[in-house]
Formats: sequence, C-alpha cells, structure tokens
Amino acid sequence: MTSKTTTDTERQLMIKVKACERLSKEVSYYKKELKENEEKLQAMKDEMKDGYDIKKFEEVVGESSMMIPDSKRRLNENIESLRLFLDTASGLHKDSNLYAQAQEFIQTIPEEKVMAETLVEDDAEVF
Repeated sequence: MTSKTTTDTERQLMIKVKACERLSKEVSYYKKELKENEEKLQAMKDEMKDGYDIKKFEEVVGESSMMIPDSKRRLNENIESLRLFLDTASGLHKDSNLYAQAQEFIQTIPEEKVMAETLVEDDAEVF
C-alpha cells in the first residue's frame, strides 16, 4: 500500500509540474504573439493602410494583451498549488527530476507574480 501511495503522489506531482510547464509556455507564446501583432500594427500604420483595418487590428492587439495577465494568473495559481502540494505530500523522492522541476517553478513565482500584478495595474489605468 505504501508503494501505491508513493506512485499516486508522484503521479500528482507529475501532473502539477506538467500543468506549470504548459502554462509557462502559454505565457511566453502570448507575449510573443503580442510582440508580433504590435509590430504588424506598426507596419500597417507606417504603410498607411485603411483606417478600418488598422482599427480592427488594434482590437486584435488588445485581445492579445488581455490574455497575458489571465495566463499569468493561472500560472501563479498552479505554482501556488504545486508549492502547497510539496509542503503537504509525503513519500516524494527529493532526488527525482520531477521534484527538481517543481522546485524550479516554485522559485519563479515571485517574479511572475509581480509581473502579473504590474500588467493588471497598467491595464486598469488604460480604461
């Protein structure tokens, strides 16, 4: 029964680590998309494209920028969940690769959390 519990614990750890990895990639993809869209918008303005097209693409850029704070919030929630899991779980092999990955994500939370809060505050000033 102990090995079953350990296996379940390790499986839960793997799920939480993979979720953090996925959300981390999502945040970076949205940042990349936003940068590309901003560059494309600037090119449209420089080429003096139709005003309607520019206005619609500004909406696309706005939607892209709104996804970043949401993605960061979900990443922060998952990292916090991972932190609590590591604090309360028993039977984890602290020398495993997954445990090392989990610790790495936990160490990134202060930077990500501050960045997410800054973006939310910046968005509030715009509206």
